[in-house]
Amino acid sequence: MFSGPLRVSDYVGASFAAARGPRMSSPAFLKVERALSGRGRRSCSDIGINLTDPMFRGIYRGVQKHQDDLQDVIQRAVRIGVKKFMITGGNLQDSKDALHLAQTNDMFFSTVGCHPTRCDEFEKNDPDLYLMELLNLAENNKGKVVAIGECGLDFDRLQFCPRDTQLKYFEKQFELSEQTKLPMFLHCRNSHAEFLDIMKRNRDRCVGGVVHSFDGTKEAAAALIDLDLYIGFNDAPWCGVKNTHAGSKFIKTSFPTKKKWENGHCLKDRNEPCHIIQILEIMSAVRGEDPLELANTLYNNTIKVFFPGM
Repeated sequence: MFSGPLRVSDYVGASFAAARGPRMSSPAFLKVERALSGRGRRSCSDIGINLTDPMFRGIYRGVQKHQDDLQDVIQRAVRIGVKKFMITGGNLQDSKDALHLAQTNDMFFSTVGCHPTRCDEFEKNDPDLYLMELLNLAENNKGKVVAIGECGLDFDRLQFCPRDTQLKYFEKQFELSEQTKLPMFLHCRNSHAEFLDIMKRNRDRCVGGVVHSFDGTKEAAAALIDLDLYIGFNDAPWCGVKNTHAGSKFIKTSFPTKKKWENGHCLKDRNEPCHIIQILEIMSAVRGEDPLELANTLYNNTIKVFFPGM
């Protein structure tokens, strides 16, 4: 983690502030709330949540494995203080689905864009029409659509989309930010030199953004911050904190979890927004900062970037 002028924005799209949500009602989660109550009040905003994934409906590889528990997932998050959910759009259809879901709840918002590993979809269709559909979706739904993305580069997973295709359509998506005046939700994995080159050429075309999934060096982070961008930390390439991860020793809050789905419990190996409280605990310990003070920093950064009208 970084200190001094380097800014912290989010971890796996999470940010935090001071306040608390409604009380937990299930017996298993009452223990969690009692543990949290002595640590101060906080709330969170999850700016990179993949709620359109079928797993939150109980579907895995096209097969219904357990009942739809999306509302339980949301309630668990709200109960630990999550106030805003930014649902990530990963391609055109996913962006439509994310917007549709965002329209069902006042706490939900969404992004519009095409993830680097899915940029071959531009060339499977008419590239200009595909871009125009993304633009119309974002432009016609401002208020719910709060960012362009998730877009960027991911050279760790070139098996899904070739390097040249990623480069071409990452730069192309700056047209969306330029036209809509929305910030960007960016992705950079194992591609920092190329990512920085494209950002430098196009920085004046976007109002700002967060570089999510950052896995680079302190020097690479400093170069992005010099462009007035925020850095998103995550445990790349993992989406959850495991016992084998270095940060796990700093976690104070655990949740009732089952290997096989059971009502009222988290499911092992399925990351949920309620887990962002654990990320605050890790970050505050590593940085040697008070959790609530860090929470305020994280939350204020997120509001500044994605909700400037608040």
